[in-house]
Amino acid sequence: MKRIVFYIILSSIMSSIITIAAYKQYTKEDPFLFPYTSSSSLSKTKLTSSDSSSLVGSAGSPDFTRVVAKTIHAVVNVKNYYKKNITTNLIHLISFFGFPDDFGNRGKKPQKNDLPGLHGSGVIVSPDGYIVTNNHVIKDAEKIEITLNDQRTYRAKLIGTDPSTDIALLKISDKNLPFIYFSDSNKVQVGEWVLAIGNPFDLNSTVTAGIISAKNRSLGILRGETQSAIESFFQTDAAVNPGNSGGALVNTNGELIGINTAISSSSGNFIGYSFAAPSNLVAKVIQDIKKYGTVQRAYLGVRGMDLSKTEYLKAYNKETHQNIKPQQGFLIGEVFDQSGAADAGMKKGDIIKSIDGKPIQNVADLSFIVGTKHPGDKVKVNIIRNGHKKTFNVTLKDLQGRTKIRNREEISPSELLGATFEPLSQEYKKDFGIDYGIRIREIRTGRLSSIGMEEGDIILSINGEKMRKPNDVDRVLKKYSGDVTIKSIKQNGQVYIAGFEMN
Repeated sequence: MKRIVFYIILSSIMSSIITIAAYKQYTKEDPFLFPYTSSSSLSKTKLTSSDSSSLVGSAGSPDFTRVVAKTIHAVVNVKNYYKKNITTNLIHLISFFGFPDDFGNRGKKPQKNDLPGLHGSGVIVSPDGYIVTNNHVIKDAEKIEITLNDQRTYRAKLIGTDPSTDIALLKISDKNLPFIYFSDSNKVQVGEWVLAIGNPFDLNSTVTAGIISAKNRSLGILRGETQSAIESFFQTDAAVNPGNSGGALVNTNGELIGINTAISSSSGNFIGYSFAAPSNLVAKVIQDIKKYGTVQRAYLGVRGMDLSKTEYLKAYNKETHQNIKPQQGFLIGEVFDQSGAADAGMKKGDIIKSIDGKPIQNVADLSFIVGTKHPGDKVKVNIIRNGHKKTFNVTLKDLQGRTKIRNREEISPSELLGATFEPLSQEYKKDFGIDYGIRIREIRTGRLSSIGMEEGDIILSINGEKMRKPNDVDRVLKKYSGDVTIKSIKQNGQVYIAGFEMN
């Protein structure tokens, strides 16, 4: 009898040790410690992200009540009380309505869902009040107000934003809030049932159903915000309207697979398709913002085109005297110096077929896979060069060629602004009739590109302080938090005043 008890105790101890070890291994391997990831989405044998076995109601029709009950209380209304800055708001209104330098011809390309300064949706992703929404929903906000499904209202703190993916992270002060688990968006398949939950037209807690119509859609809608846009959207026919921006796209397990971001419409309202940022990309962005204070963006270091774009491929073949056929893949047209791709030996004319075993069909695939990585991460790139297969092990870098992850405190204000500057030459001073200012030499993703500034623009002052040399930018903005006002002269001589918030 004692021996039996001993073996039972020993078995329990061993079981506990195995459980603890498995848990430690899980927490070590799981890339989504924040936000919370449902254990059901970690299954390696599950073919899709959803379980539709319980969708049929007693009457034999689809029944989504269980999914809605599980998720609707975690979707919130986001109210943006924008800055009373006429010039800045005018700039963004022009941007929204599709004037030049933004979305192209109005009515022919997908448009963003919400006018700045109005309202949108958000998703609670942790019980302690972290909320994910779209960047364009809270852009230029002076105050952000969150209203829960039960009508409780909170003042939200903006934790950080990422214009490249149109994602923002907010925080409200409360505990034990309802939240939605993240699912692995890589498992989502075309044809799956999905629900869109949000607040269209300020109508709280609206649910629509549809299917995933397509994956990896690149629309071009974020390129007016940043030169390093990452677009690889889910396309769905679940109805989404103005006010749904930042809301949840969930699977039939009630897990988050995307953040509703845009609609394809000539009227501004839903006419057939909507688009959502995949949860894996969203998770990476908000993880970085929470942990580092800024998104740690990695780059392969190449520029090129889809091989499905036959008109561009014909021009490329004519220019290079090649005969590359239309196919799935990404054709490299340029490899940037000192990039990870250049260090590994990749060249112009290489065709990228896969990264880490994941097929590359187009630029959306490439930007998504690299967009989920950090500087210093290593990837295996399979290419075709002159008809022969080759494999390269590439260490990804940031835009400055670094492989190190840096906290917000290590990043200079100039980097956050996304630009390099040069002193103003006497010729420029004479042409514009000024005796001070600095010129934007190079611009990339950052605060300046988000407010419409371009290479060649002249910055006259920041927060009223005249700019005379490039390091004046870091001197004025170092350790600064709050509203920033920039006065500049465009290349056509127009005075341009715009602002943003340093946080």
